[in-house]
Amino acid sequence: MERALVRRIAITGLGVVSPAGIGAGALADAVRAGRSAVGPITRFDASAYPSRVAGEVRDLDPTVGTRKDQGRYIKKMAKVMAADIQLAVAAANLAIGDSGLPPGDPKANEPVLPTIDHARFGMVFGSSFIPTELDELAGPVQAARAGGEFTLHGWGARGIPQVFPLWLLKYLPNMHSCHTGILWDAQGPSNSLTCGEAGGLLALDEASRLLRRGAADWMLAGAGESRVNPVMIMRYCLLARLSTAGGDPAAACRPFDLDRGGQVSAEGAAVVMLEALEVAEKRGARIYGEVLGAGAGTTTAGVNACDLGGRGVATAVRAALEAADVQPEQLGAIVAHGTGLEMQDRSEALGLAAALGPAVRTVPVTAIKGVTGDMGAASGLAELAAALLIMKDGQVPPILNCHRPDGVGGLNFVTGGPRPLASDRILVTTNAIGGQTAAAVVRVKR
Repeated sequence: MERALVRRIAITGLGVVSPAGIGAGALADAVRAGRSAVGPITRFDASAYPSRVAGEVRDLDPTVGTRKDQGRYIKKMAKVMAADIQLAVAAANLAIGDSGLPPGDPKANEPVLPTIDHARFGMVFGSSFIPTELDELAGPVQAARAGGEFTLHGWGARGIPQVFPLWLLKYLPNMHSCHTGILWDAQGPSNSLTCGEAGGLLALDEASRLLRRGAADWMLAGAGESRVNPVMIMRYCLLARLSTAGGDPAAACRPFDLDRGGQVSAEGAAVVMLEALEVAEKRGARIYGEVLGAGAGTTTAGVNACDLGGRGVATAVRAALEAADVQPEQLGAIVAHGTGLEMQDRSEALGLAAALGPAVRTVPVTAIKGVTGDMGAASGLAELAAALLIMKDGQVPPILNCHRPDGVGGLNFVTGGPRPLASDRILVTTNAIGGQTAAAVVRVKR
């Protein structure tokens, strides 16, 4: 069992790109201030959509935190990097820079990270479905039409020849780790997980396991996703998942509030640098916290539903607590998934209640998506990173836009103002509709 492994896992670098800004500090500051980053959609004309608000990342530079030679690579490859991939690459660059590992001098022909063994440096990234930009296929699809109808024969004869030859590389979900691995010469274990919202915390779990069993000394755990595009907004509108409260975008996402109206689509990426604790301490690294354990579960209610009793969430939380050897009453706070969609919030609340027992009434529960919207696969890790920065000061921030908490599950929601952090152990959860759930327990360095 994992508990028998003695290696402890330190978090030494935080990289976050979110609607609140570039860097984990920007997100933490917005959460502290109760400042929403949700606004009208500007990426495309959304005037005909029922939902017209989102959490958009602005002024993204995927070359942030890189050397000039790495920046040239990114600029060259940008044409085959969808928004999701650019977000993930930028967050990885920030995490590595934040870890304090020296970048090396290209003029001296040094490797990008000259002080580490690159064969023992790996990464695991979570992602989700990456839809194509509509204009990239509009011409080929039109060319495939015959007699006013699309035909497969026409697609093969006239459509495919018009498709950009590297089109597929722009949208493959393993490109997060591919480009990051090339940029930073990561020669160790590498994997890509397509598990929706659970992707980030599942990446954290796998990366931690690799470190614990000695298969690596440095691992990036990350995730990136953009839900701000015509296809995704249309899909979620058709599924009636999105908030239509466009009059006040800042109040559109209302996690666990009785007056909630649905999710708010968003985009972002989050990456953390993980190291074996003894390795981090030997080099004098700044340590944000420690990964104590993680767990996973599966929602079994159906493709577009959540378990009525929160069974998937409960399974993930119980597994995380067991792996961390932590009792529910020992938790200082819970950072819940909390999207503002009623069925999802209620399923999560009931799952937490089932897993935590009486402690659910005393452990403070907060949620962050009122600030950002739902960043999909990136949400769990981004919220974990923000929590490490905020809670090191002993405060649990309130849930933005939660004024009348839903009492289902009896959770101890933090509203109105911050609460004291009772202990340094924090539970973070994610809850994908019709998919996987994940949870992680971390210790905050105070």
